[in-house]
This record gives sequence, C-alpha cells and structure tokens, in this order.
Amino acid sequence: MTARDYQLKKGLPKQTTSICPECKKLVDAVVFERDGAVFIKKTCEEHGTFEDVYWSDVELYLKAEEFAYDGIGVKAPCSRCDSNEKNATVEIGGRQFDMMTNTALANIDLTNRCNMRCPICFANANAAGYVYEPDYETVVKMLEMLRAEEPIPCTAVQFSGGEPTIYPQFIDIIKKARELHFAQIQVATNGISFANDFQLLKDAVEAGMNTIYLSFDGVSDDVYLQARDRKMFDVKLRLLDNIRKLEKRPSVVLVPTIVRGINDHQVGDILKFAFENSDVVRGVNYQPVAFTGRITKEEREKGRYTLTDLVNDIGSQTGYTVRDDWYPVPTVAPISKFVSAILGENKVTFTTHPHCGIATYLFRDQDGEVVPIPRFINVKKFSEELYALAEKAEKSRFKGWYKYKAMRLIKKSIIKENVPQGLKDINFINILAGVMSDKSKTSLAEFSWKMMFVGGMHFQDDYNYDVERVRRCAIHYATPDLEIIPFCAYNGGPEFRAKVESEHSVPLDEWKAKKGGEHC
Repeated sequence: MTARDYQLKKGLPKQTTSICPECKKLVDAVVFERDGAVFIKKTCEEHGTFEDVYWSDVELYLKAEEFAYDGIGVKAPCSRCDSNEKNATVEIGGRQFDMMTNTALANIDLTNRCNMRCPICFANANAAGYVYEPDYETVVKMLEMLRAEEPIPCTAVQFSGGEPTIYPQFIDIIKKARELHFAQIQVATNGISFANDFQLLKDAVEAGMNTIYLSFDGVSDDVYLQARDRKMFDVKLRLLDNIRKLEKRPSVVLVPTIVRGINDHQVGDILKFAFENSDVVRGVNYQPVAFTGRITKEEREKGRYTLTDLVNDIGSQTGYTVRDDWYPVPTVAPISKFVSAILGENKVTFTTHPHCGIATYLFRDQDGEVVPIPRFINVKKFSEELYALAEKAEKSRFKGWYKYKAMRLIKKSIIKENVPQGLKDINFINILAGVMSDKSKTSLAEFSWKMMFVGGMHFQDDYNYDVERVRRCAIHYATPDLEIIPFCAYNGGPEFRAKVESEHSVPLDEWKAKKGGEHC
C-alpha cells in the first residue's frame, strides 16, 4: 500500500491510533467533540483511560480538515537498507507505519550540550549523563542522505541541539550544507553565542546560514526567569543589533514556547515586538508546550494550551486577526503541486496533518495598519481550484496553457476592495503569479519579505498523541544511523531521541575528562 492509498477521515467523531502514556503501547483512540472543543480519549487494558484536549475549538478543527492533502511519501537511503526503493517508515509500538510526507525541513542535532539549562528543553547533556555530539564526517553523511531522498530531495536543514553554535565545527558544517545545495540553512539557537560574538555571527552568515530560529519566550525578563531560569531579554536585543550591523542579513524567526500561566499573556506583545523589529524579524512561530514525563489530569487541564487558544489570544491581545484569518499548513500544498506539474519535477510540498499547525500572513501598510492576507484573497477558492488545475496540468503536455489559467485564477481570487492601501493590486498579483513560474523561489522570498509570517506548531506528547499526525509529519530528524524520524516520534511517545543519543554518545564524565573538565 502506498502513501496515496491512505485518506484522512474527516469529521467527528473519528477513530485513530494513539499510545498509552504509561507503557507506550499502541491503543485505539477516539477523537470527538464536547462543549465546543475537540478531545482525544483512549483506554489501555493495564493503565486505564486517558482523555485530553486535542483542539479547543471544534469549528476551527473542522475548517482545518477542509485543506487536508495526502503526500507522496519519502524514500530515504539508510544504513540498514539495501536500497531506497521502499517508502520510509516509522516504528511505533512494534508496528511500522508509512511516512506519508516528504522532508520539508530536516533537523540535525549537532550536540546535546548547551550554554543554558532550561527546565523545558528536549535535550540536556547534564540531565542525560552523556554527551551526544556526532563528528563532522558523520554529520556530512547525514546531510548527504537528506539530499539523496526521493522523490523530493530535502532542501531545508535546521541545525539544533542542545545549542548548535557551540559545536566545535559549527561553521564548517554550515559551509558543507551550502556545498550540498541546501536552499535553506537554519540554526535554532538561544542567541547567546551570536549576541556575544559578532564574528561568529558574521562567519555563519558568510558560510551560508539563511535563517536564525531564535528562542524567544517573551518581552520581559520575568518570563525568562520562569521558563529559562535566567534573564535573557537583553541577549535577544543584542543579537538583533548585531544582525543590523551585517551587510548581508539572515532572516530571524522568533520561536516562543508558550506555557499557560507563564507567558500566554504575552503572545500579542511578542507579535508586536516582531513588527517593531521587522527590518530583521520575518516571522513568529509559536510552539505550545508539550508535556513530558508523568503529569496528572488536573495539571494537564490547567496547563494545556492548544493552537486555537493561541488564535484566540492573538486576536484578543492585538486586534490583528479573527478566527477566519487562520489556516492549516497544507493550505499551501496546491501551490507546490502546481509548480511541480508546470516544471515537471517534484517540489517540496507541505502535506502535513491539518491539525499539526496553523498560520497566517499579516501585511502592515504605510500607516501602520495590520491586515491578514486572507482578508483580500479567497483562500478556499484559490486552494481548491489551483489543486484541480495541478491535477490536469500533470497529465497535459501544454503546460503554458495552465500557467495562463492560474493567472486568471489569481485575479479572480483576489478580493480587490479589501486590498490594503499600501499594497497595490498589480504588485500582489505579480508576486502570486511569480509563484507559478520557474522563478518561484524568488517570488516566494519576495512575498515573505513583504509580509509577517505568524504560525503555531503544537508538537505532540503522550497524552494527545495521534499516529496519523506522526505519519504525515514534514519535519524529520536525521540520525547518525542515516535514518529519518518524524519530529513528534523523536521527542515524544516512544521517544527515539533517548535511544539514538545513548547509542551515539559518550558518558558525561568521560567527555569532561577528555576535554579537561569543560562545562556542558
């Protein structure tokens, strides 16, 4: 059975597969509506019944499903495979599940060491008792494996950790990624190294770093003291100032981990901060915290923060958006599908599960008014009709005709009376039309630089775990064994992180002895 044979069942209630939070065994689960929210419920014969909020708004949940598209899968060569003829799979609870979406973004952890000790971190060398730090040659093999993926070679990589900037050959790795023709080279960082060492920042940019994925939990130090156990806001400001000194500037995406009761009251202020610093900040990607370890039902109910909570809080705290302005990630899948059909080659397509993330683009005009793009384009009409055009273009020899049809669709989809004063109608049409040409990368970049991307990605934990989300994940970890593992499977559920790191690490004491007692 291929990835195309699977179809996501829409509507509620629905059956899915989850895991028991206690023993991690696969269990049947039901996703259902109650009191306007969406819940997931499952029962383990040994450990009983567990229930948690899946999405807190059923209307947005159902709207997101309207934009669900199944992907074409991914084939990745690995150390235990004789060939890459078979679709990549992920093992959960002793069963193999097809991975249905290409690697839109690959994560490579360069180290589990860090220059901080955050309470809410996935990776922590001191807590783990070992140091995971693959050598340069191993990381190069991981990069080469990603570029060899089929039918769509991975084009975007994010170096993470731990803190990737303290990796001994950090600059060399960035250079190698550029040599291997990764179109997007990102670094997920707390910002300390780049704030304190301008030369390191400059060297990283010159080596090929495109984007800084900056941990950014709030606009006041009381938040950082609770979430990160130290003051950090000045570090973020110094990093942005250092970027301004560069002739060639990387883009910055702010990445707030949202914890109810700690910084959910600042989601609006974070977005306003992004606009105030839009000369270097190009987006905000909020990440509601995932619960790790054992936690009571009462604690989960008190602390659970979902994507629809984020939508409501941004609207109430900024006035920029309403619920109808937000769409799931696969809304953009028809654009990639159409470009692939026109160019005759597969392009990265975001066929993620519709409930993994939610996003919008905001435009701020010359008078400071912020308007979401969905206000001046009929997103549903554009998405559905472009997908239909792509299906026809795939089978046709006359690609030029469908480019013309796409241009007409763009013009019909724009709600002209809603286009903001500062963005001329013709410019907006030209930007969108460029996406349909062989200059799509340039056009998408222009589109992004004129707008502020705002998104939310809710990674799973053992309580809201849905195998269907894992299978459709587009963010994959590359491992030293040359395998790819979906993000939520790597960091939650059966949690491959601990297994991978323990197999490719050295004891902390041994590492310190070799390094002369160097701090982790």
